[in-house]
Amino acid sequence: MSASDQPPGAPSRALRMRAADGWERFMRRVEAREVPPVGPDGYEEHPWLHQRVRDTASKGEGELTAVTHELHTDGRLVRIAHIRPDNGIEWTASLDNIRPI
Repeated sequence: MSASDQPPGAPSRALRMRAADGWERFMRRVEAREVPPVGPDGYEEHPWLHQRVRDTASKGEGELTAVTHELHTDGRLVRIAHIRPDNGIEWTASLDNIRPI
């Protein structure tokens, strides 16, 4: 199949190979226990779940509802905090910026 045979919007072969390589590096880190444990639902089992936290970047406060992982193309794993304030409109922030209150 040539590049012209691919449907519009399909990822290139190079992009698919980079994604596969990133996934393999991620799985090696999981096996080496460099990544925090993730439950069967895909969320990190973080000790601050369902506790009030503050996002130091935005100064917002709310309940930590979930922690997910985002794998970047360079192989870095970014931990994302999902925060729900009293008004109910959730936002996300880097887990590195979250502190319990």
